[in-house]
Amino acid sequence: MADAQNDNRGEARQSFFAKQQLIESARSAFQQLSAVLKNATLYPGAHPFVLSSAEKLLNKIEELLATRKEVAFYIVGGELFFETHSVPIDQSLSLFIEQFTSRDVGGIIFKPGLTQQELIQFAALMNKDPAVLTAEGTIDEIIAKERIAHIALHRAILVDKKIGGEIKVEEKRAAAVFKDAIDAVKEMVHAVHMDKSASLRKMNTVVQAMVDNVLDNRDALMGLTSIKMYDEYTFAHSVNTSILAVSLGTYLSFEKRQIAALGVAGLMHDIGKVHVPHQIINKPGKLTDEEWEQVKRHPIEGALLLSDIPSVSKLAMVAAFEHHQHGAQAYPQVDGMVRQHPFSQIVSLADAYEALTAARVYYSVQMPPDHAIRILIKKRGSAFEPTLVKAFVNMIGIFPIGTLLKLDTGEMGLVMHQTRDLLRPRVLLLTKFDGSEKESGQEVSLLETASGTYKRTAVGTINPNAAKIDVKKYLS
Repeated sequence: MADAQNDNRGEARQSFFAKQQLIESARSAFQQLSAVLKNATLYPGAHPFVLSSAEKLLNKIEELLATRKEVAFYIVGGELFFETHSVPIDQSLSLFIEQFTSRDVGGIIFKPGLTQQELIQFAALMNKDPAVLTAEGTIDEIIAKERIAHIALHRAILVDKKIGGEIKVEEKRAAAVFKDAIDAVKEMVHAVHMDKSASLRKMNTVVQAMVDNVLDNRDALMGLTSIKMYDEYTFAHSVNTSILAVSLGTYLSFEKRQIAALGVAGLMHDIGKVHVPHQIINKPGKLTDEEWEQVKRHPIEGALLLSDIPSVSKLAMVAAFEHHQHGAQAYPQVDGMVRQHPFSQIVSLADAYEALTAARVYYSVQMPPDHAIRILIKKRGSAFEPTLVKAFVNMIGIFPIGTLLKLDTGEMGLVMHQTRDLLRPRVLLLTKFDGSEKESGQEVSLLETASGTYKRTAVGTINPNAAKIDVKKYLS
């Protein structure tokens, strides 16, 4: 059993590192493309510098073509994507990105058979003034005239519309998955309360839908975790923890069955609280020592309850027992040194972040997401595994979805999606504060530039409650 778990972890690590290596290869190829365009502005096409840079780019593309039918880059709102992978770029590439967007280019596809000469011709074409290109015809027509047969382009507006439409579909699907997950947890808790036999069938179905949704569009489902519910905290907390755990599992490139097991573990981690009186769970003030002792028993009760449910994952039992086994106040206390199972570490991290940002009756002020992230960072190495904290922060961002940002332009933006730059997410510009901005499409990326300078930069966060802004209108 231990050997199998170690093999699975090894495969997950290999898959994660392979993905990062692919992204780095794509980034290197795109940087080399910028070198070709730059050299083509300084020297004639036959110059050794141009020929050398084009040859290096061709080699990079051929490496990527060895395992795929085409090499496709897309530019959306100042962000660079290789296929479906977000590629990190620095500000030195911002002018290069602008060079494409100003020519209405949102996608570049390199095909097998590409030649060095085609790359040089393409570079010369992209260095022409946009007005001149417009006079000569569409970009596709010009490429055809130049006989550049192995490079295809997509128009920027078409890429944006396509992605925008997909995002709206995913948001609707995510809302349905979220509601189903709440209902499944309710059913499980009700069955335990009534001493009935609990069925995992619906739970497993919901988790599979959750995993599929996160694999398709992580942000759509994670955005719903920003919507905090005072009236259904216990249920929503379990669902949010599960979503965050599943999302981290996908970010780390775990196998699908491992991610599903994480989902069940997240949904069931607090099941032991069914034996804690409601008046204690919802008590506004500080708990007495006796009340706190009752709360501290919920990991033990949870593991015992899950052991009585047929076919429940052993990992769910382990996570229920271990999810508070971290930090100086770890409980329940056990003899000897405790090293949490990796799945328990993930559930613990997701549980802690969700609890910090939660809207509970005994919290007078809801903590902004970026403050919670800073607390997790401070606790890495003591309460939480440092590598998992790093991965979690990279996944969720310094400004998580649902964070309200004050921009240096005087505008207010609600974080809707993450980019590869943790400080520069995609935001929805808020002007009416009634939810209508979501339909009018005023979403921008903080990576967008003008003349090599960022158009907008976050200068601070705003408490939506203090500003009387209902974030739920934008994320549900």
